[in-house]
Amino acid sequence: MKVSFTSSAPGRLCLFGEHQDYLGLPVIAMAMNRRCRLTFTPVDEGNVEVTSAILGPMDAFHLKVILGEEHTDPLRHALARLLEEFESYEDGGWHVHIDSDVPVRAGCSSSTALMTAWVAGWLQILQGGFDPSDVVRRSHRYEVLDFNGAGGDMDQFACGHGGLNRFGAGVPCALHQPGGVFVLGDSGQPKDTQGHLRRCRDGRIPLMPYLDSLHPELTSDELMLLEGTKVNRDLEAHWAEMMMTGHVSGKEMGEGLTRHHAVLRDVLGLSTPRIEAMLDAARSAGAWGGKINGSGGGGCCFALCPEEDADDVIDAMKAAGAAGAWRVEMDEGVTCTV
Repeated sequence: MKVSFTSSAPGRLCLFGEHQDYLGLPVIAMAMNRRCRLTFTPVDEGNVEVTSAILGPMDAFHLKVILGEEHTDPLRHALARLLEEFESYEDGGWHVHIDSDVPVRAGCSSSTALMTAWVAGWLQILQGGFDPSDVVRRSHRYEVLDFNGAGGDMDQFACGHGGLNRFGAGVPCALHQPGGVFVLGDSGQPKDTQGHLRRCRDGRIPLMPYLDSLHPELTSDELMLLEGTKVNRDLEAHWAEMMMTGHVSGKEMGEGLTRHHAVLRDVLGLSTPRIEAMLDAARSAGAWGGKINGSGGGGCCFALCPEEDADDVIDAMKAAGAAGAWRVEMDEGVTCTV
């Protein structure tokens, strides 16, 4: 393939099941219409140049140079693994330009959206197309497993498949959207994704065999972690069932999101004063409820609100310290278009 094309993948909201996928529990996630877009343009002699609309020049190398080497950069690593698999590619180089409106280091899967679009784009070049399920599998391997990362695979599923789905309980299960409008707010505070994931994962994985025990012999801190995990597991299961059946009350879901957030804040220690101020302001402006989005310790939160209150919720989040706030809607998964 030697024509210009664009590969694109969405960011995501995690509605219910935050911090559950690495425990082997299901999650409810929605791809949103803030996307990472990669424009691939053919160039000569096997060179690859990567540029960003925000960062400018990011990387430059020859395709043959990265083969057979270990790479700490996930994009180089992914491409090297793909080139090793598709040995016959000798069809010139590419300029890849990144343009993304997914908040960065903010819990919205900006890095996974980039990896997903990157993998899909190179599969388009190397084999003339891709299967989203294969892109999900590869992206999780290249981004998480190969680097011994702490995360699960919710981000890859959401960015690859798109839509609003329950992931982690067999094949992705499409769900009905709730009433109302989602408003995403970015605190502007970068977060330590892997640090929070490892802390929360390592503290709870040993407790999973006791999840439904009546009287486990655990410390008070372990019991609190266990109870919080059960609350969020049961919230996800309840709302998955509700969203499979049809119309879902936005007001009731908002209250469920707030309860979910309370566990993430009080049990797992994932919120910040600015996130709390943004969520409080959103509720005061008419939102039914909301929660932090992603691994926590900064980044984004979102609120669910009536359509008529969305602009007021956006303004309230900004007044409470948000670096930006936007309406977001469900969107499709990874795509490639000429």
